[in-house]
Amino acid sequence: MRPTLVTLPIGAHGLGVHSYGLAIAVGFAIGVVLAAREARRVGLDAGAMLDLLFWILVSGVLGSRLAFVLLHAGDYLQLCRQGGLPGCLAPLKLWEGGLVYYGGALAATGAVALFARRRGWPFGQVADVLAPALALGHAFGRLGCFFAGCCFGKPWSHGLAFPPGSVAFDDLIRTGVISASAPATPPLHPTQLYEALGELVIFLLLLRVRRRPPFAGATALLYAASYAGLRFAVEIFRGDAARGFLVEAQTPRLAALLGLPPLQPLFLSTAQVTSLAVGAAAILLLVRGRAAAR
Repeated sequence: MRPTLVTLPIGAHGLGVHSYGLAIAVGFAIGVVLAAREARRVGLDAGAMLDLLFWILVSGVLGSRLAFVLLHAGDYLQLCRQGGLPGCLAPLKLWEGGLVYYGGALAATGAVALFARRRGWPFGQVADVLAPALALGHAFGRLGCFFAGCCFGKPWSHGLAFPPGSVAFDDLIRTGVISASAPATPPLHPTQLYEALGELVIFLLLLRVRRRPPFAGATALLYAASYAGLRFAVEIFRGDAARGFLVEAQTPRLAALLGLPPLQPLFLSTAQVTSLAVGAAAILLLVRGRAAAR
């Protein structure tokens, strides 16, 4: 894992190119190309679509970071009190990880709705154009999480260890799981790669569905339902404390069956509860949409 891919000789200390940010940038660039091509295919103005993608980027990053900071407001307030100005600026350190996907998705959805309304575009059609690009771009984003070591999994004998300097290493020191002198973390489930692979599968599925969607918005709803199921499952194997739990349900038998630590909760993290709500709503709208299209 390389949280900092390379350090450029700029300034007194050099400028680090962080793998996390680079992966997100590459994913967004590929998403832009895919969305622009699809917009032209369905008859939408590609130039206007590029404008929309800019606002999606801005609103998505701000929304996902804001959601993370709000969920960990106590930690950031403590950093601000103890660390002075550098501590108060901690919410701006995006390269260290700490983005809540559903927060970004909600903010970006609002931006899409406003933009589509101003342009007179059908919201469902625009959402269908964006859904495959979002899935593929998110897959690259999870690769960035892997390089940074955030969003890591529970201990697993066949897993991957993260080195000093990674988010996983620092998090396990902070929670007392390992000491600062440890050479690396214990082997962990690479949950970032699980989700990246799942997003790639969803992307390929959406490419097939978008050719003949049963109704406008069906491709986007399928993405929402599929991702909700994927995220709920991946959360079972997540081990980072940052995601938080609304209800901590320990299921030792299921944990033992999955080869997970028996005393660590599998349900219900904040993301799992959100996934249940998003998945249920998406499936309901899919069923209603198909019925209305017949």
